Amino acid sequence: MNAAAPVADPYLDLPLDGLRLIEASAGTGKTFTLATLFTRLVVEQGLRMGQILAVTFTDAATQELRKRIRERLDLAARLADTAPAEGDSPEAVLTRAILHRHLQQGAESAAQLARRLRIAAEETDLAAIFTIHGFCTRVLGEHALESGHSFAAPELLTNTRQLHAGLAADLWRLHAGRGESLEALLGLWKTPEALAADLPVLVADLPLLPALPPAPLEEARPLRDAAARRLAEGLATHGEAYLQQLRAALEGGVLNKASYKADWIEPLFQQLLHWARHPDPAAALDERLERLTLEALTAKTLKARAGSTPVSPLQPLIADYVQALARFHAWRRQQSIVLLHQLRDEARQRLARHKLQYRVQTYDDLIDGVHAALDGEGGATLAARLRAQYRFALVDEFQDTDPRQWDIFRRVFAEPAGDAALFLIGDPKQAIYGFRGGDVHTYLQARERAAEAPRLAHNFRSRPALLRAIDALYANAGEQAFLDPRIRFEPVQPGSKRSDADYLLDGVPAPALTLHLIDADDEGKPLKADDSRHAATLACVADIHRVLSAARQDRARVDGRPLRPGDIAVLVRSHREATRIQQALAAAAIPAVAAGRHSLFST
Repeated sequence: MNAAAPVADPYLDLPLDGLRLIEASAGTGKTFTLATLFTRLVVEQGLRMGQILAVTFTDAATQELRKRIRERLDLAARLADTAPAEGDSPEAVLTRAILHRHLQQGAESAAQLARRLRIAAEETDLAAIFTIHGFCTRVLGEHALESGHSFAAPELLTNTRQLHAGLAADLWRLHAGRGESLEALLGLWKTPEALAADLPVLVADLPLLPALPPAPLEEARPLRDAAARRLAEGLATHGEAYLQQLRAALEGGVLNKASYKADWIEPLFQQLLHWARHPDPAAALDERLERLTLEALTAKTLKARAGSTPVSPLQPLIADYVQALARFHAWRRQQSIVLLHQLRDEARQRLARHKLQYRVQTYDDLIDGVHAALDGEGGATLAARLRAQYRFALVDEFQDTDPRQWDIFRRVFAEPAGDAALFLIGDPKQAIYGFRGGDVHTYLQARERAAEAPRLAHNFRSRPALLRAIDALYANAGEQAFLDPRIRFEPVQPGSKRSDADYLLDGVPAPALTLHLIDADDEGKPLKADDSRHAATLACVADIHRVLSAARQDRARVDGRPLRPGDIAVLVRSHREATRIQQALAAAAIPAVAAGRHSLFST
């Protein structure tokens, strides 16, 4: 094999030892880098595939990683005894550099290396590439004695929906039948189905927030009810007169016109006067009632009309009611928090009894089993055997790792240092969202312990204009973009042949990023959530309609051809949002399909 051309890739020379954390934003060639590390481990350290552990988050990700590693090892085997060729791909150039450096040491011939690489490629199906649950299953099965687990493991429940639905129904019946806890329960979930959906997180071994209050608040219902009765009596006596005063203040230009308008004051008073005839302390009154206190009116009285603020005997009654209602809501929220912690304890106890009775376990139990085994008497022996079995460990999507999972990898592969290597790969920007139970604090703790590894700084997926737009967006957000200054946005450079001209609108590169700012209401306050969602849906559909209309006129082109509907994707948070978008598109005569019943739209 002739000399390879110089290659500028930081992972060509990175020492393959110790604890290291690789930060990789989306589209920066993470899987490419993992394949490079696998190739180096096989070529330079002579490891067999079964000695390299790779853990990622989903079965699909394990299959993709396995495929890419096999392809890279196949490529390396073909290149081992061939000369560089003009037009070699970047992957081939990098692989040749790895092979050339190793062969220069003279430890083996090119033919021997090629044979070893072919064997490694053939062994890829046997490689230790697992999900975290697959890894824990393997540990408990292969090391039953050290882990203290039975060889006859309980049945694994791959789908816990039915179990959680039954448990949620039981808990709901128990607490909905108690008058004192029904309101607190409804403050947490509206239906048993909503409780069932949250059960996996509720019973998880993570801090439960909000935390239990240090001291209980005094029950505020009697205070609210008394204030409501006084307000109803005051409305019956002074309500009409106060409304006339407000009308006069509006007509006379006493109050700020942006804050006080007849189109909400009149309906509010009609609601109040009707309520006063049949007062119900639990009825929800318009929240703008608090703007009718003397303090609120005075703050919005024009300076030129100071001293003309309407004054009514009703105002202190409104202020008392608003204050009592706030105390009632704080008390009821505390009741919900107490119930939340109570439900966690009850759910855990009932789950444990069910699993014991029916000899079943869940994926989380697998993680708990390995974690407990490392804590047990045979923990040190188990860790030593795992280090001997796996000389190198890679944990992909590390931002999705929870404290238990990190504790397992840390104790096995990072302590004591020197016995094995542990590389963590993740994106801290995703860790803040807690996807799949991930914990940003776990990520940051690991980063403090790990040696610095080169950041993947080139994006191979996006147009340059989009990268510039994202840079500008986060530069404007500053250090608080991700709520924690320890998580920073790091700009990336274009790394592919993608061009801004790949997507043209009216003959020029289309805008890479469009932000829709949802208008505030008439008083300058943000819209309510439902109104904001509706506005966002309409904006999304309008954009899609505009682009498709341009495509029909050959004004929107992708990769040199007219844009097609299949070029457009809408990412959503939930099934409900997917349905909302789909219905809005259908109303605009734009057909749309979901990517899958439980894939994209379940995230």
